Amino acid sequence: MRDTFARMSLAKLLDGAKPSAGDADVLLEIAFLVTAVDGRLDDDELRAFRDLASALKSKAISDSELDALLDEFAGNIEHAEIVDRVKVLVPKLPAELREKAFKVSVGLSIADMDASDTEHDLQDLLAETIGLGQDRVDELVAEVYAGLDAGED
Repeated sequence: MRDTFARMSLAKLLDGAKPSAGDADVLLEIAFLVTAVDGRLDDDELRAFRDLASALKSKAISDSELDALLDEFAGNIEHAEIVDRVKVLVPKLPAELREKAFKVSVGLSIADMDASDTEHDLQDLLAETIGLGQDRVDELVAEVYAGLDAGED
């Protein structure tokens, strides 16, 4: 039930947005980096990432496609470079997708119900890079939790 809670709801955090293929890849990479920064990806996070990728790409993602995405995002960067990579990625997104990137990143990072301080620190950096004030961050995080709660039904 725990993984269903996170998996089924992540696509809802996009609020109906239909990003281009390039923007979808940037959204996925940002979400992956925020989740992977703590050095671990558990099964719940991987299932949630697959479901998010499926929603963004409008098709089921096979095991080999998932492995290719993970290799692409993890293989491009050393752990110490994640912060810099996030700073490079955010400006590539259209303004209307930046808050969605934040929401999806928060949602994916809590898919395992074990968000880490390292993930939280990168979420703070992501919010700062997007230009979100603390009040807006709090609103978006509340929307994430409300969306995940709604997905549990």
